[in-house]
Amino acid sequence: MKKLTKEAFCKVENSIYKYARLLEKSIYEYYFLSGSEKNVINELRKFQNDDGGFARIESDFRMVASSPMATSVGLRYLSKFDKFDDAKLMIKKAIVYLENEFNVERNGWYVGSKNINNYPHAPWWHYNEDEGMTIIDINWGNPTAELIAYLYKYSEYVEQLNVNELVEYAVSYIEDKQVFESDNEIFCYIRMYNVLPDNIKQKLEKRIESAISQVIEYDESKWHEYVPTPIKFVLNPKSNSFGVIKSKIEKNLDYIVNQLENDNKIIPPWGENFYKGDLKPAYNEWIGKLTLDALMILNDYQRIEK
Repeated sequence: MKKLTKEAFCKVENSIYKYARLLEKSIYEYYFLSGSEKNVINELRKFQNDDGGFARIESDFRMVASSPMATSVGLRYLSKFDKFDDAKLMIKKAIVYLENEFNVERNGWYVGSKNINNYPHAPWWHYNEDEGMTIIDINWGNPTAELIAYLYKYSEYVEQLNVNELVEYAVSYIEDKQVFESDNEIFCYIRMYNVLPDNIKQKLEKRIESAISQVIEYDESKWHEYVPTPIKFVLNPKSNSFGVIKSKIEKNLDYIVNQLENDNKIIPPWGENFYKGDLKPAYNEWIGKLTLDALMILNDYQRIEK
């Protein structure tokens, strides 16, 4: 079992402090340096607007107004700190925002509004006014399935929406869907799966397994590209593996260790070409986030030398 050496770990730490936002630095310090959860929550608060929604936390679109997509990212972070009162208050505000932004015709949420186009953004976040949505919105589950997960987990804050009906709809959607092309939609379903009771998990398990089998990239020669590698579906050794080949997970972990030992950071596999002008800072932000994500995965799998 290949582990990240102490020497390499120190160099990776330097990369996080060089490239990452204060948010990722505070998370790193919380998990690896006995830092304070208050620092993390305070950094998250900077991204939450008065309406309860989040903005600018997803580096690739800099819109200052709240969006459901950014709110899904904010809640993903907050859910790790939900035992703290300050985080609970922020979660409650975010749920109010999501209820207000719910689109009845879609029975869910769109990524965001056309105002995305008024701010620096990567092309995949561009709002197509003819279609009335971004290209991300073609797949209903991203971010809706993940947002339903938070409504379910924090149902005590929900006042308007019928969460159980939304869960039922999400289950029927994935049961009816035959062709999966978006790994991000599957990630959203996995996050929803993780908070549901066992009887509903049983309905979802085989469908998620089938979906993963359609998109996962087992070819190690392609892992340097922007592809859904095995570890992305099984971030934690305690997680359901959904049929992902265990030996490939181990190989993927070796690959991450090698990346960090060779480069001391994770470079965005989709390249730097999109990051020009006012969007340029996002590239370094991604280096910081991806490097932190890699360390968190290795730590959970006990792949870091103590």
